[in-house]
Amino acid sequence: MAEFWTIEGIDGAGKSHLLSRLTTVPSRATALSKDDPPHTGNTWLDRRLALMHDLTWGYDHAEPVWDYPAHYWLHSLAAWYTLFHHAYVAPALDRDRPVVVDGWYFKHQARMTLSGDDRLVYQAEAVFSALPQPDRVVLLTTTAEVATTRRAGTSKPSEHGAFTTKKATTSSAAFTDYQTRTARALEVLLSAHPAPVHTLPSTADETDLLPLLPLLRGEVKA
Repeated sequence: MAEFWTIEGIDGAGKSHLLSRLTTVPSRATALSKDDPPHTGNTWLDRRLALMHDLTWGYDHAEPVWDYPAHYWLHSLAAWYTLFHHAYVAPALDRDRPVVVDGWYFKHQARMTLSGDDRLVYQAEAVFSALPQPDRVVLLTTTAEVATTRRAGTSKPSEHGAFTTKKATTSSAAFTDYQTRTARALEVLLSAHPAPVHTLPSTADETDLLPLLPLLRGEVKA
């Protein structure tokens, strides 16, 4: 049976870059980017997904989105991942094609564990655990310092901890601190998840992916 893989890491870890490298080597895997998914052939579905993506990730950086209730974001994210899986992941798996996506819900749940809101943490665990779960995880162990350099001048306030501090700071120090804490929380979440985790360095490219490709093709059972 085809497997569902996700590439995880903090903001600036290189998830999308690594996914793009997968398309440069022979593989049966379907690489899916949340920011550039293919058309489904269903105009209504494509339109809904585009609108949901814009509301969840494409907002103006000047909008104080951290002022909206955290539970709004929890359910908005869950709705996006549910429909994304329905539109792209499930059909590919039904065709017996392995699927790799550049991030699932784990980073967002990790952020919510930093909120200090026990009720939110409990509800996030319940909501996200009800989503379709990956069979394997690739975790990029990019340090916060490296990610800070990569995201310089392009990061969003949310990546600096705005949902926790309720402030629109964009300082490098705030980014590094928040990403460091997110990385720790992410590792804790993934260590408790049943899916095997394959760790790769921040500089991972297609040469690092090659040893994993037999797993994607189903040629190796591990």
